[in-house]
Amino acid sequence: MDAQIEQIVHYVLAYIEKSLLENPQKTRLRKNTTPDTLFSEIPISLSNNRVDSVELIKLIEKVIDNSVHTNHPFFMNQMFGKTQPLSFIADLLISLLNTSMYTYEVAPVFSLIEKEVVTQLGAKIWGVGKGDGVFTAGGSMSNMNALFLARQHHLKQAKQLGLCYEKPIAIFVSEQAHYSFTKGVNFLGFGLNSLIKIPSKTNAQIDTDALQKAIDLSKQQGRIPMMLIGIAGTTISGSFDDLEQLAKIAQDNKLWFHVDAAYGGSLLFSKKHAKKLRGIDKANSVTWNFHKVMGMNLSTSSFLTQEKGLLNQAFNVKAGYLFHEDNFDYDLGQKSLQGGRRPDAFKLWLTWKYKGDTGLSTHVEKLCVAAENMAASILSNTKLELFMPPQSSIVCFRYKGDIKDEGQIDTINKKIRNTIFEQGELLFNYSVLNDSIYLRCVILDPEISASQLHYILDKIVTMGDKLTS
Repeated sequence: MDAQIEQIVHYVLAYIEKSLLENPQKTRLRKNTTPDTLFSEIPISLSNNRVDSVELIKLIEKVIDNSVHTNHPFFMNQMFGKTQPLSFIADLLISLLNTSMYTYEVAPVFSLIEKEVVTQLGAKIWGVGKGDGVFTAGGSMSNMNALFLARQHHLKQAKQLGLCYEKPIAIFVSEQAHYSFTKGVNFLGFGLNSLIKIPSKTNAQIDTDALQKAIDLSKQQGRIPMMLIGIAGTTISGSFDDLEQLAKIAQDNKLWFHVDAAYGGSLLFSKKHAKKLRGIDKANSVTWNFHKVMGMNLSTSSFLTQEKGLLNQAFNVKAGYLFHEDNFDYDLGQKSLQGGRRPDAFKLWLTWKYKGDTGLSTHVEKLCVAAENMAASILSNTKLELFMPPQSSIVCFRYKGDIKDEGQIDTINKKIRNTIFEQGELLFNYSVLNDSIYLRCVILDPEISASQLHYILDKIVTMGDKLTS
């Protein structure tokens, strides 16, 4: 190995060891930097001149120092964070082995591992021996796969002739749905008007009465009702649609039923919380991410189907330089929309091996308990208002203090979030629920303590009091 590269490797390994062993709470989450500041502090521009190992280590230090530390227990800004150690180790091995998941030839063990993981996930949704699937680049890609298979199911000519010979279609989804469906209908050529967004009730569940009216109207308009999407863990509040009722509506109207369980699917590991997904066994397809609740490295996402063989029918192609056997069950590239693809299932597999079902269940239940404890603290504080009892590990609430005007409450909650965000000690977000601004904390560290949760709420209340005074 080149001596300079060896120096860099030693530095990175020392940083990794420190990251795994040291309490991340001692680390500041972020610096409040602007693009101009970063350009002035870090030589971002590339040139013909090379730099030596000492300079490269300085660059790496600056990158680390100016990045957001998502492994911190107070990183609650998005639906990922707090990486599980075995997932991190698996990710290192994936990078070192550096292979792709299209053929058994180049990924023999990883192909077997992905098939086994998919088998076990399918069993949790549909029962032993049922289900098929593939790992994808993320939840958005999984949801686009669902749109693709729904098209294949309903529009028989589209694969050969395209969409120009088909009637307009209708895809029904809650207004709480992830933006990937909007991107997906555009990407696949259905058009933005094909996506019918259904109002949600005050608890963020899809309004099934409004849904049925929308389906009836689409039929009167001569559209093809193609797909119904249920959500198991909405992006904003972590709420669950009534999947049993949606499954019945889908069946009655001959709709492809897809469940976006990117966030909430992992509650299936818990016997206590799996009931929140009752009805998911009627789904034709499911999106399920593991870099969210389960703490896998980005990105660890699966797309699962109830019926075996659908993915192969959709994506199987002739490529003699790559696929040498027709219908070879271990060439997973023949059931994937992607070509080059990392063996991301290995991260979940290695963690699952280490923890077992019991350990994964404990992980999920600890997160839900933490959310319930945080909600209880919010309810006991007269200056705070809880949106609803959390159904997952997302807690939405707002500071009210003594303010009566709704517009002022919205303004002060935005200011609370933005001021604390700039300080860089806590990272959470805000969003709109029932036309009001709510603060949103996504709890992803199963070891977060009661004192830490109290600290977060005290910080928010103190900031609210300060800003209103």
